[in-house]
Amino acid sequence: MKFGHAFKEALEAETYPRHWVDKAVPYRQLKKILGKVREELIKNGYDPDTLQKLVAERNAEYRLESDDSHHLRPKLVVRPTTTTALPLDHNTEVDPLPGSPVSLSPTSSTSTEPGSSALTHDSAPPYSQRQQQTSDGEWVDVPLDADARFFSVLQQDVNELDTLQDKERVAMIENIHVIGNEIAQVARPRRPVIDFSRSDLYRWREILDLYLSAEVFFSTNEVSGGARSSDRARKQLVWFQEEVGKRQLSQKFKIKSSAVAFQHFLSLNATLLQNLQFQELNQTAITKIIKKFDKRTSLGVKKTFPKVMNSAHFISETISKDICAQLSRDVISLVPQVVDYTCIVCLSICWLPIRLDCDHLFCIRCMIKMQNRQKRFCPLCRADVIQRANETHIDMELVRYLERWFPKETKEKQRNNEDERRKELLGDLYVESAQPPCIVM
Repeated sequence: MKFGHAFKEALEAETYPRHWVDKAVPYRQLKKILGKVREELIKNGYDPDTLQKLVAERNAEYRLESDDSHHLRPKLVVRPTTTTALPLDHNTEVDPLPGSPVSLSPTSSTSTEPGSSALTHDSAPPYSQRQQQTSDGEWVDVPLDADARFFSVLQQDVNELDTLQDKERVAMIENIHVIGNEIAQVARPRRPVIDFSRSDLYRWREILDLYLSAEVFFSTNEVSGGARSSDRARKQLVWFQEEVGKRQLSQKFKIKSSAVAFQHFLSLNATLLQNLQFQELNQTAITKIIKKFDKRTSLGVKKTFPKVMNSAHFISETISKDICAQLSRDVISLVPQVVDYTCIVCLSICWLPIRLDCDHLFCIRCMIKMQNRQKRFCPLCRADVIQRANETHIDMELVRYLERWFPKETKEKQRNNEDERRKELLGDLYVESAQPPCIVM
């Protein structure tokens, strides 16, 4: 299937909004204009094979530049040789040096002054004589119109796609703020902290932890890190939804508005995925038409076009990058994860948290063990601070924070600390708390 047809089908198959489809790359229109570009080049004596040879010999250059108004201005310049015809008409210009044209203007006079280089179609000398009138290093502009129209249409569409993407980005960021406020209301800890009947804190923590593990739009893997393709993002999003379903997390919500917030969260991800798909589809269309342009003309704009369009976010950036960063700041960070408050020694929650003079944190049990073993240096920065730690180093502000946001984890860690302490004191006499007590008859 040809790409033009596949492109049209893809735009219709994904049910993109109508105003998106209207802004899509006009691939068929550009393809028709490209045919006229080729015709115009051949008419001037520059078929693809000839141009390829001239470029290889550095006797031709195709310059795709941007003017002060940021409009693309394509220009083909050639350096006349004894083997290349020089097309001359009323638009032909000669550049003594690249970028500084000197016009060979026609004259309306029936005679020219001695030494004048003005030429007309009627009075143009044969090529051998024209070659003598252009010194080494001179460049001649080849007048082309179709290529200017080609890049004008393409640039206008890319700019419109840029504007569309910016509007969608703003809309999604506003949506993220709304979702963040919704989740903040249903996932915040309730008081007293032992009462979970009016909070979905732990359901949301598990959901967002799954979402982070899915790495839907971005991967932090060392081998395959970076932005995901839309196909891979779709698979990761499906995996996330399936895992939430398997654990019945959405069915376990205790607050009705949690279910609404979760649907809004899924809808935001679906919208972002659709934006990413639309961006990739149009980026592919741009790549294809530029590749076809080079193949049919040998003008070599594949490397030049992205550089002169570097201000276009639609081409150079992935929309998911900004949105995921905003999502992390405004939604995911609302529900702290226990991994962010883990003691690096025992790998459980840092309770009670001891903040050393070097500002690193450890749980109180690990700190006591390190002091008993006469350790002196911080495991993280090697500062000589271990033996100086005492009860004044307990971070009471963090204690209150952990009690509020991680009530289950802190109570479990406290029980484990007490069991471990009893075991140290009683030795072989220690009886596991799970075992039935000894009864003397």
